[in-house]
Amino acid sequence: MADRKIVVTGAFPDATADRLRQRGFALARLPGDADEEAVSVELDGAWGLVHGGTSFLTAKLWERHPDLAAVCVMATGYRSFIEPPAAPGATRFTYTPHANASAVAEFALAQALDLVRGVTRGAAGTARGEWIEEATGSLTGATLGVVGMGHVGQRLAAMAHAAFGTRVVYWNRSDRPELAALPHERKATLIEVFASSDVVSLHVDLVPGVTEGLIGAEHLDALGRGFLVNTARATVVDPEALRAALAAGRLGGAAIDGYYREPAPAPDDDPFGLLAFVPDRLLVTGHNAYHTHQALRTMAEMAEANLTAVADGEPVPYAVPGLEG
Repeated sequence: MADRKIVVTGAFPDATADRLRQRGFALARLPGDADEEAVSVELDGAWGLVHGGTSFLTAKLWERHPDLAAVCVMATGYRSFIEPPAAPGATRFTYTPHANASAVAEFALAQALDLVRGVTRGAAGTARGEWIEEATGSLTGATLGVVGMGHVGQRLAAMAHAAFGTRVVYWNRSDRPELAALPHERKATLIEVFASSDVVSLHVDLVPGVTEGLIGAEHLDALGRGFLVNTARATVVDPEALRAALAAGRLGGAAIDGYYREPAPAPDDDPFGLLAFVPDRLLVTGHNAYHTHQALRTMAEMAEANLTAVADGEPVPYAVPGLEG
């Protein structure tokens, strides 16, 4: 197995890397923002790929490397990071479902608290020599709208409800009967969620042509002076609509974990015109939601299990649905 090279993008725990090397794998590391061309160059002669970076990899990459044995996306929403092939083939596609759900939910709650209570806004004012004493809203007794009631959405709802008595309303693309047992109210449309909420948090996968630009001006207008939290991909929200709502003061504020172009440009060079609103009306972070030591360790261990199963010819524990092979 000594000739089996695995390309790893993004953060990866040393302990897991060492175990893979002990099994005879050779690891090549790339930064998390390595683009598809850089990944492709490194994949020449490689056996596997662990994609823990933020770049989107298209199906052309698999066509260029048909001898690749295994791909593991370190994420639940793998479609936000790769374009899977149309049908199963020689390459085994795997992922790490729900490993980071608690971490992302926790971060979304932190962003909601920051926006509603003005933590970063106040700290930025102090840094400018201002002393801001103002009343703010509260999550206690507020209504939280959750768009996408999967594992992350459910955990966020549970955290907010338990900690603050927050009322939760939600919308989900698919009908999931098990959600009926939860103490939350399902809304039939996205507009109803936005119109009913003080804070809306987005937890849908980015699916080109389906959820790209899912949130537009009509939704932000319905939210009014409320707050928007987006720990999904930035492009789930129409950037022009977001800029217009922030510029006009129709939206109380927004937070995005990630950006429409990465790494984010300087505010003066921002083609979307959004970074000028940081930090008073907009918070932007660099894909930090999933990134806890605990979640990273769990995802890496699941990736290790996927890779070793492929290498040993055993059933893969976390195969991408529809590409089980």
